[in-house]
Amino acid sequence: MEKHPVLIVGGSGMAGGELLRILAGHPSFTLAGVVSRGRAGHPVAAVHPHLRPDFPDTAFISPAEAEEMEPDLVFLALPHGSSAPVIRGWLDRGARVVDLAADVRLRSIERYERWYGAPHPDPALLDEAVYGLPELHRDEIRGARLVSGVGCNATAAILALAPLARAGVVTEARIEARVGSSEGGSRPSEGSHHPFRSRSLRMFEPFAHRHLAEVSQETGLPENSLTLGVTAVENVRGVQAVATITLAEPLREADLWKLYRGAYGHEPFVFVCPARPAHLRLPDPRLVMGSNRALVGFALHPDGRRLTAVCAIDNLLKGASGTAVQAANLLLGCPETAGLEMRPVYPA
Repeated sequence: MEKHPVLIVGGSGMAGGELLRILAGHPSFTLAGVVSRGRAGHPVAAVHPHLRPDFPDTAFISPAEAEEMEPDLVFLALPHGSSAPVIRGWLDRGARVVDLAADVRLRSIERYERWYGAPHPDPALLDEAVYGLPELHRDEIRGARLVSGVGCNATAAILALAPLARAGVVTEARIEARVGSSEGGSRPSEGSHHPFRSRSLRMFEPFAHRHLAEVSQETGLPENSLTLGVTAVENVRGVQAVATITLAEPLREADLWKLYRGAYGHEPFVFVCPARPAHLRLPDPRLVMGSNRALVGFALHPDGRRLTAVCAIDNLLKGASGTAVQAANLLLGCPETAGLEMRPVYPA
């Protein structure tokens, strides 16, 4: 089987660690190198000790050392705003790129500048990049050179809403994303540092988290029909997106089952929750921890016009590195599920 050399740029963070964990068992990818500007020369296992048996002799390399390599594909796991300046160079050298940051997620320059508060450094990239959610853009990803990452909150919200949005039955949706602490990254802030965050239910961005721009773009629902708030919960991993939806017309449960099963019945990683038992109808992130799976469930109000739709994912996998590898598999002609067959860990 052909092995594709892949490079990770920004390998010392949580998303970089998850990429390494997946690559350790990937049948078609081999690690060409893992870049960390601040950790160059240090063992990978010093930052990701759980991967010591997989990478016992691997050290981080510098960006200059990476320039000497010729990978088939580059994963950019850099902070937001840091990817765009280096994407063009890798594309010009013939590598395909999957960017896990937000730098090329939005198609509209105006929307990017409004939500991220600065001009885009290379607007042409927005025209070329494909939004990296295979459930929506599988065929486009196969033919792309550049694929964006996905926002974790956006992924969960999009998967909850997409079947309904395609059917044109959504009037408005109020989404609350309940998120674990790893969403804040590996560098603690006052809001994300464990002693201040633990055992709290801290609400932030009550109406318009910036991932709302992705939700609107990918579902086609107008921004003024959506809200996206975020609540920090005790979990380390996981996102549970709870969408309270007003439907354009009354629907029956049978109509909703048809929409969701039609959308996800053949997807390798998205599963619709059963109607019974009742406690499993609306998904819990604990049931997907450590996997690239997403669970979607719904409950319809007796009036047929009000609906709660819920999606649960592991934010570091289906919300970041797992979906990135899923897209990379498509880019390089590998089976879409390669390296991603891990089962959830439960209880966790």
